[in-house]
Amino acid sequence: MAAVEKYDAAALEREVAALRTGAALSPLSERMVLAARGADRTSFLQGMLSNDVAKLVPGQGTHALLLTEQGRVVADICVLVLDDALWLDLPASSRERVRTALERFVVADDVELDELTLAGMALRGPGADAVLARVLGPDVAALPEGAHLELSYGGARARVARLAEFGAHGFHVWCASEDCEDALALALLDAGAVSVGPDACEIFRIANGWAREGVDYDAQTLAAEIPSLARAVSYKKGCYLGQEVMERIAARGHVNWLLVRLTGEPGATLAPGGLVRDGETEVGRVTSAAVLPDSRRPVALARVRAAAASPGARLAVLDGDRSTTVEVAATPTAE
Repeated sequence: MAAVEKYDAAALEREVAALRTGAALSPLSERMVLAARGADRTSFLQGMLSNDVAKLVPGQGTHALLLTEQGRVVADICVLVLDDALWLDLPASSRERVRTALERFVVADDVELDELTLAGMALRGPGADAVLARVLGPDVAALPEGAHLELSYGGARARVARLAEFGAHGFHVWCASEDCEDALALALLDAGAVSVGPDACEIFRIANGWAREGVDYDAQTLAAEIPSLARAVSYKKGCYLGQEVMERIAARGHVNWLLVRLTGEPGATLAPGGLVRDGETEVGRVTSAAVLPDSRRPVALARVRAAAASPGARLAVLDGDRSTTVEVAATPTAE
């Protein structure tokens, strides 16, 4: 579970504002890329991932989940299709779990997984398109969601992919060298991007209701309990690992637990681990918490009983002897 630490309030407010209304540039140090190669790479991943990768052609991509047979989340992955490989852009913390889970099912398939050495950055926010167009041209900025292309910059190759996350449209940029990354980052900053740190990204993520692996969910969490993961699931494709559970939940129409957003009154505080109550009944716990730097309003994500998760419901969060009244915010759209 995570909380956002305090630092220069004015700087933090500027950075969060860049994510909301401008173009925010940040490193992708928390992510990495696995390349799946071999003649059977597409058919193999089609049977492993929750979204339809077989219909994609080089230059396209999609969001997908790797699940267990029980429908629990192994990793939230961005899949990018290249001519000779499928790139799996995923949280670095799930690297070993993903490799182990995939390699367990590679029997007679011609599939190899190769960890790439790349330098990555993210450009997020409503102003990202304009900034990217100034530096790399309008064709790059006009990429649709999931699409990507390779180009040369700073004497090395870079791949730019449009990938929405944390409730913000934007791009992931993977560079073949640190020199390329440095040169491109400087150009983006000169074109109007604002450098933002992890605290601002974390506040923005929590405020928009987007789950983080290892913080808001773990290997025991059902994918259907996390609204922000819904975009990564196709109910029209063929069989994949965990599909039976996902279809059964969809037919039933509900799960017992949900990750929800909570908001409190300005000046109040919420903390990870706080006990959530509906009256005298314990209904869940806070997983992530932050304070919005402009309004000083506390925001949090919490795993609660679905019966208590209706938008507008008034709950209480207990932290020791302190009780804070909170409201369940509307579930975000899965962009």
